[in-house]
Amino acid sequence: MTRLSIRVENLLLVLESYDQIKIYYDSTIDGAFTTELTTESTRIDIVPEASVYEFLDSTGTSSRWYKVSYYNSATEAESAKSSAMQGGTEEEKIGWTFNNYEPPDGEWGDIYTPDDMRYTMLFGIDSVAANTAREEFTDEQFRQLTLEAMAEFETFLTVDIRKRVYKTNPASSLKQSRLWREGVDYTDEEDEYPYDYLEWSNTGFLQLRHSPILSVERAIWKNLVGGTIMDLVENNWLRINKKMGQLNFYPKDGFSYGPYSVYGPIWTRAVGGRYPQGFEIDSSCGFKSAGFIGEDLRSVIAKYATIKALAVVGDGLLAGFSSQSISLDGLSESFSSTQSATSAYFGARIKQYSDEISEWLKRNRYKYSAPPMSFIGV
Repeated sequence: MTRLSIRVENLLLVLESYDQIKIYYDSTIDGAFTTELTTESTRIDIVPEASVYEFLDSTGTSSRWYKVSYYNSATEAESAKSSAMQGGTEEEKIGWTFNNYEPPDGEWGDIYTPDDMRYTMLFGIDSVAANTAREEFTDEQFRQLTLEAMAEFETFLTVDIRKRVYKTNPASSLKQSRLWREGVDYTDEEDEYPYDYLEWSNTGFLQLRHSPILSVERAIWKNLVGGTIMDLVENNWLRINKKMGQLNFYPKDGFSYGPYSVYGPIWTRAVGGRYPQGFEIDSSCGFKSAGFIGEDLRSVIAKYATIKALAVVGDGLLAGFSSQSISLDGLSESFSSTQSATSAYFGARIKQYSDEISEWLKRNRYKYSAPPMSFIGV
């Protein structure tokens, strides 16, 4: 058995013409490669969220060579075949655990790879279903559970982990994607921020809704009828507290007074000191890539994803089963599991990981997120 790792270069451009990958094989590098390994039902679907795909050749050997092509399932158009390549053995594991994984160029990457899940977090557990086909838990399923676990930690910690690009009032020509990758203009649409003279007088303070901040590409101060007062980036007034997700607008050169002294009184008198949609902010937030996450945060997210996987795998192996007895002509056999009809099959490991997650959250909740703050105006 061999495993192919297929990287789609220029993903967004490829998706404009093709939606699937075909795999061909031959016994020599110079072969004709006319035999397709994939079938109509097993061709690999290309999606905007991934540029690296894996395929297992159950009959493959170390001497087999492969070529791939892009295919349009609607028009049946097909690209030229790639250069010949060989696959790796199934035992060649890829992940942070094995010190051989780096996020692909232009992508955020996996916080924990499927092999990390199989051979570290689920060590000793056979993640296959107890049906006739003995179906295995796929890489895509592991990745989805990891994304779900990471999203829930983002909500609890009130931080962005996976990189996001926020645009305020984006143009219709810009490209949006659910997951960030190079070539995508933005992932999320952002609302404007209100103007408040109390925060403005505090050296132009503005608390963003997202942290940590990677960069701020655009910051426009608008008046109450939507006109532009100042481009705060272009005029060099932007100061960033990245971890806390805070901005200050204060001149770095060319002014001897703070922004409140220069502009604040005008808007305090005109509109009572407050008005909605006062700032348009375009920003990039989260961690630069999966490689820049602390190992403690990586581990605790992986444990939560593993709990999700164990619940599914446990039901797939022995759903709602507690005990069974068989008796025939004086011979008897009995079996009892550690679960009841309503408890998890891998309850001990689930409890261990749950306890470790709870302890980590008690000690580290504000290590990655800002402590709660409030402002009181008189």
